[in-house]
Amino acid sequence: MYSARALFLLALPFGVCSQSVSSCGSTGDHLSDVKITLSPDPIAKGKPFTIDLSGNLDASLSEMNADVDLTVKALGIIDKAIKVSSPLSISPGLVAGAQSISIGPLTLPSLPGDIDLAGTIKITNSKKEPVACMNLNLNVPAESDRVAEPSAEVDAFASGTKVSICSAPADHLHNIAASTAAGVTTITGTLDEDVTKFVANLDLKVHVSFISHAIKMAVPISYSPGLVKGDLKITAGPAQKTLQHSNVDVDVTGTIKIDDGASQELVCLSLAPAEGSAKQDAEGRVPAITV
Repeated sequence: MYSARALFLLALPFGVCSQSVSSCGSTGDHLSDVKITLSPDPIAKGKPFTIDLSGNLDASLSEMNADVDLTVKALGIIDKAIKVSSPLSISPGLVAGAQSISIGPLTLPSLPGDIDLAGTIKITNSKKEPVACMNLNLNVPAESDRVAEPSAEVDAFASGTKVSICSAPADHLHNIAASTAAGVTTITGTLDEDVTKFVANLDLKVHVSFISHAIKMAVPISYSPGLVKGDLKITAGPAQKTLQHSNVDVDVTGTIKIDDGASQELVCLSLAPAEGSAKQDAEGRVPAITV
């Protein structure tokens, strides 16, 4: 529910930038006076880090287009170019004026191998006018030198991931519904409180080819002017994608629970193997490895 806002804010045209990120925007962009702080920069192995972003939006923004052009290298086996262009809409939208977001402090889980992320994220409005642009050149060093050990699990090779709602009746985001038609995904819900601080609690298992890795971490986020009480609606798509061909499978299972600043649950998402996933690898691939 919050991903579209986060994507926009992470694409601020950084007037004051860190070594790992730089602006590819111009003085005519709709976001001005932008600042970013990544501390430490570069991200240090096994150390907590924080990202602070701020800027001034000269007009409200509810409809936009995101153009993502990235190269991702991870775990020593993933090397993929990703090009995605997708329209996004948010209701209520971002209001004109000061915008700020802080992510962290957080420490990444132990990962077998470096992660490199390079490329650009560009945001335009419904008139195709530039709003923000960011150039990324991030390197996250390996958090662990441990050798992977065989896993007893036999269902790690899912043919995709299905997201469902695991929220409780007392959660603050009610009446959540999601649907996809003609390539457009629509998410709706009703928030019963204003939210300026929240924590995303990740309890996931990521299956990459023959490697299975557990990820358990908390991601604290604060956002101003915040999310307002009332109905929320987000639409995304249809996306135009160009994905470099890869034989590496990536599947994610587990839960994402988002709490508010008072540690009360806002929403819970469950990720599971998509329908049609085999309990065993039908193509004779080796069993999963857990690290």
